[in-house]
Amino acid sequence: MTKWQKTIISLASIFTLAACGAQEGAADAADSTTATSTAEPEATVTIEDARGSVEVPKDPKNVAVLDFGHLDTLIALGKEDAVTGTATENMPAYLADTADQFENVGTLKEPNVEALANLAPELIIISNRLVDFAEQLEEIAPVVVLSVDYADYWGSVQKNITALGTIFDEEAAADEAIATLNEEIEAVQAKTAGISEKTLTLLLNDGSMSAFSTGSRFGFIYDTLGFTPVDAAIEDSTHGQSVGYEGLLEINPQILFVVDRTAAIGTASDENAALLENDFIYQTDAYKNNKIINLSSDLWYLSGGGIESFHLMIEEIAAELQ
Repeated sequence: MTKWQKTIISLASIFTLAACGAQEGAADAADSTTATSTAEPEATVTIEDARGSVEVPKDPKNVAVLDFGHLDTLIALGKEDAVTGTATENMPAYLADTADQFENVGTLKEPNVEALANLAPELIIISNRLVDFAEQLEEIAPVVVLSVDYADYWGSVQKNITALGTIFDEEAAADEAIATLNEEIEAVQAKTAGISEKTLTLLLNDGSMSAFSTGSRFGFIYDTLGFTPVDAAIEDSTHGQSVGYEGLLEINPQILFVVDRTAAIGTASDENAALLENDFIYQTDAYKNNKIINLSSDLWYLSGGGIESFHLMIEEIAAELQ
């Protein structure tokens, strides 16, 4: 064989190997394309929140929750391990033993955006307190805004529990919780149906008083549980209607529920304690009948609207009807 023939055979071998390599590469690319096209897309679910329809991950495993009511709902639904971040400061007593399990990612009124970004959650759940931050938080993860409608407290609580049950694939557990709460409500209603005393809810805050009646943040005491409101027209604003001693005596409630906001946020107030110890209060029917009822302030002011918190609220009221 001549030198020239050997050269031609060598070149032919190189071209053959190159062609085989190209074919194998094309086959690998085709396999890769097939794998990509047949991969299961990430599951999502669409729910209605306070802003409209929102698409979120189905059954997420890394969630930030900046609302105590929604947090206690997830715990009640058995999804505590999915929560990685929350507002750990000033947690109500009924949640306090869970604080160490979570990263602190802000407060009920202001998220810690940097901490949330570092947490990299799949979903962020907030209430209307933080709705102004929703767009900013959406740069980190999908955001669900679940709020309580004071004009339809129980209806909105059911809607929120159902939404969380849908997101976390716990629809049956959510339905069961709603049914149980409804039974508790009906048990209280059966007792309040026989009570004619006029009722007022009072919020104490650094030495001042605000009154709440139907359609307010504490309105479900009347609208859902069946207590009779006082005759006076009370403004149904978020912070209630400011009231003084003479005004309170004029309203003259026969049952007075009291929530101490100052105590709820962790600050003792001698001024608040003194508010109910004066001659005007002593003249009210509520005082004379021993019907001034101090509610658990951290539960009633900081939380509510969740499976556990709503249960505890109903339970606290029911205890006064024994």
